[in-house]
Amino acid sequence: MDDFQQVTNLWRSTDGMSQLESAEELGRFLTRNPDCSILAEENGQLLGAILCGHDGRRGYMYHAAVSALARGRGVGRTMVDYCIGQLRDLKIQRVTLFTLDDNCPAKEFWKHLGFRQRHDITQFAFDIKEFS
Repeated sequence: MDDFQQVTNLWRSTDGMSQLESAEELGRFLTRNPDCSILAEENGQLLGAILCGHDGRRGYMYHAAVSALARGRGVGRTMVDYCIGQLRDLKIQRVTLFTLDDNCPAKEFWKHLGFRQRHDITQFAFDIKEFS
């Protein structure tokens, strides 16, 4: 990915994004989910990015970020609309995303776009340290 460093810098500057993929992991994700993710640029400047993919049944959005200078201009909504359109074309009927509990601006953004917060799910994770 040619824009890897620029995108990583955007994600690092965004509250709530601490675990970032390596270039290899990101490349694998993009290869597995072609044309689902999006970068927003203006005059060579990165304004925003969303990783989007699916498992054949459900869609997922990760690392949605808009630069501080571009917020409030519809960049986030436009990127989300693109991702949802791509998933719709693939016959995916639901998209899920995760945000930290204390990330109030993100929660408000997603609610404003019509996403609903679920209170009936508890997330579990398991870190796989080695791939043997």
